[in-house]
Order: sequence, then C-alpha cells, then structure tokens
Amino acid sequence: MSQNKYNPYLKKLPGNQRRAVEDLLAQNKPFNPAPSVRKQWLVWMLLAALNVGTTLFLIGFQNGLASRLADPASALFLTLTFLASALAAWGGISASMPGDEPGRGQKILTAVLLIALFSMPFFFFAKDNMAVVWSHNMESGWFCFRTVLLVALPSWVLLGWLVSRNASFHPAWVGAWLGLSSFLLGTGTIQLHCSHWERCHMLVNHLLPLALFIFIPIWAGSFWFSRWQKKP
Repeated sequence: MSQNKYNPYLKKLPGNQRRAVEDLLAQNKPFNPAPSVRKQWLVWMLLAALNVGTTLFLIGFQNGLASRLADPASALFLTLTFLASALAAWGGISASMPGDEPGRGQKILTAVLLIALFSMPFFFFAKDNMAVVWSHNMESGWFCFRTVLLVALPSWVLLGWLVSRNASFHPAWVGAWLGLSSFLLGTGTIQLHCSHWERCHMLVNHLLPLALFIFIPIWAGSFWFSRWQKKP
C-alpha cells in the first residue's frame, strides 16, 4: 500500500505524530488500511445488538415495559442511555484512529448526556429508601449491579478487538471511551429488564458500576492499545 494513499490522514496529524507514522510506513511491508470509523462502528452496533439481545433472552424483559415506556421520562432515560453508548463507541473508535480523534463538540455532547443520565433519577423518578435498596441487593446477590458488569465486559472486549489494530496515540483515552460505551450498554440492558425505576435503585445498581469501575478500562486500554508502539 503506497504511502500516498495515507496522505489525507497524515496531514491531520501534528508534526511529531506524522513523522512517527511515516517512519512506521517506511519500515513495514505494504498492508491494507484499517476499516473506516463508520464501518467499525457499524460492526460494533451489530455486536452490541447481539449482546443486548442475548442477555435479554436469558433474563427477560420487565413486565409492563410498553406501559412504562409510555412515560416520557422513562422513554427519554432509555433513549439517552443507548444514544450515549453509541456516541461513546464512535468516540472510542475515532480516538484509536490517528487524525480522527473526537472533537470538542462530541466531548461536550457526551458530557451533557452523562450529566443528564445521572441527574434524571433525582428529578423524574420516585424516591426510595437506601436501606430497602441495600436489603434487596443482599437478597438478590446484587443481580442488577452484576448484570451491568456482565454486559459491559464482553462489549468492551469486542470493541477493544475492533480498535486494537488502529494504532492509537492516546490508548488510555480509547480505553475510557470504550469503557463508557460498554457500561452504558449494560445500564440500558438492565433497565429494560428491571421493573425498579426508583431513584436510589437506579443510581446504585444501574449507574454506579460506571462511576466505580471506569478506571479499569482506562488502565487496561493504556496497555492493550499501545502494544503497536512497542513492536520492533
């Protein structure tokens, strides 16, 4: 593959990064370029749909979901959850492609969606008792909390597999974007199953896993997505 075909991408990079890529291209044999961000994102959409569908096939939808979604606040919460997950997946794939890193607009939009998701339980959903939530979690073995993690893990691994060949210059950021997408996918999945739409339950069981464990994909991503830089 001729270096000329990479010129449109190379021109987007800062000088030191462009020179690093040019050196890699000069030292390596011809190869096919990675698929575009859009193509990789569409593959993720398919894999994410399979992940969510398989999980819901195993645990089931909540009773009365249709009537619940007739409530604008509930429908908006689910819409924003899956939208933010898809947007973060795009951000992670973009961040792994030199010259296509997410812009300020996408970062601001993602931050706004996250703030909205963590704020909605306080303004739109019924207040419950934390002691009751804790007791229910102990009896159920933290089922909702665990399900978010069990959906997020394969989603992050699949996303990581997609972007691991993209030669990211910011691997920790890639891990963060992909982790955000994966945890939000788990949040949306469990919310389709769980009939509890109360404030404390949603915050502790459906959203807290993201806040507690986002550092893990950041740490793992900083190693996984930087391996290409260590190759001779």
